[in-house]
Amino acid sequence: MSKIKLPVTRYYGSKRKLIERIWNEIENLGLEFNSVLDIFGGTAIFSYYSKVKGKTVIYNDIFTFNTLIGRKLIEQTSNELTYESAVALLQPIPGRIYLNTIQENFEGIYFTNEENAQIDIFIQNANALENDNQRLSAYYLLFQSCIIKRPYNLFHRNNLSMRLNYNGGNFGNKKTWERPFEELFSRFINELDEFTFDNGQLNRAVNSSALNCNEIADLVYIDPPYFNSKGHHTTYHSKYHFLEGLSNYTEIGNNINPDKNNREIIINKSDEFEKPARFLYELEQLILNHANSIIVISYRNNGVPSIEEITAVLMRCKPGLQTHAIDLGMYGYALNKTNQLNNEFLIIGTNTPIQ
Repeated sequence: MSKIKLPVTRYYGSKRKLIERIWNEIENLGLEFNSVLDIFGGTAIFSYYSKVKGKTVIYNDIFTFNTLIGRKLIEQTSNELTYESAVALLQPIPGRIYLNTIQENFEGIYFTNEENAQIDIFIQNANALENDNQRLSAYYLLFQSCIIKRPYNLFHRNNLSMRLNYNGGNFGNKKTWERPFEELFSRFINELDEFTFDNGQLNRAVNSSALNCNEIADLVYIDPPYFNSKGHHTTYHSKYHFLEGLSNYTEIGNNINPDKNNREIIINKSDEFEKPARFLYELEQLILNHANSIIVISYRNNGVPSIEEITAVLMRCKPGLQTHAIDLGMYGYALNKTNQLNNEFLIIGTNTPIQ
């Protein structure tokens, strides 16, 4: 069987490089399931792989911008937005009055003044599209382009100067950072043309916190936020608040934290699964919410809590189940390539004996 091609994700903690191994381990256990709930959907890589495998997929994420990406890649089966139409969205429509929200509030923080103006115009033109397929494609183009033009692909720092003053070295990609939106759109239109398809199932993307997600599936995949061994953690909201703001564009002005140097947009900020002290309690509640499903948890061995503690929670929630902790081997994350103890584990719990 030929290797499955996947969208190139740029999301912190993405399992793109591990997804084939994760899926193989699930299949090796002989687990039978027809539907999947990806409850911390993120990049949608697990959801996408499940879609390729012919499963009925429910993608869930707490953030609106991720859910819009999930709707494009998981729900929809085609791309109806052409490159020419996408580029046209960067231009103001005569007679239409535009807000200048990004230009007025984020000068010198993430993008250049010219790029800020383009973002303002594009997102408002995209919001006005009546064709749902085209609108979701437009969001995908903008979000992916904004991510790839950022150092570290993140928004938790006020560091446009790093990009503009970069002199080379072993970090970053100055050439990509400076590519205009028009050029990046061509790349991402090609991605959508290649990766939107119909697997014959009714797949959905929903927008909920993990603990409030009431969807039901045969298998629930849990890839929660990770805390390192010292408990240090930059929340996903902090990493991607700017994109969440774009997804709620008209609300940005009233939801900026002026005390933060990066002018963090506080829309949809949540502490759920973002506090180490509450992690195990919240994980237990999440597992109990899906007591009748196969549970697959992905976590790293050098984090807080430990693999043993997570396994103990799973066993306590589902007495009599079979639990399998599977070492997927060392995995070099983009911002942590030298940690030799950084292994990924799957903790899998089933309600019936595995043959």
